[in-house]
Amino acid sequence: MALTSRQRSRLPRSAFVYAPKGQPRSAWKYPVPTKGQARRAGISETNRVRTARAAVSYSARRTTMGSQKRVSAVARKRAGVGTHRHRGGTGRARRRG
Repeated sequence: MALTSRQRSRLPRSAFVYAPKGQPRSAWKYPVPTKGQARRAGISETNRVRTARAAVSYSARRTTMGSQKRVSAVARKRAGVGTHRHRGGTGRARRRG
């Protein structure tokens, strides 16, 4: 379930990845609230994590503003989700020879 307009409006500026000063609330992009911010805005924990994942996936689109790297870093820090860098290969053993 997406955020309602009331929940989104109750989030502070610091809950958004891109929130330029002097811009209206409609210009604030990618809400990724912390647990405390979400609780005060009336957002459930499940919905908070979904919102963070949605922000990462929307930032990966070619037509959206902002970099996926920055949005993923913020989502990983605040919600524990985002694109993770994996070490190694595909996870399968390779035959050499």
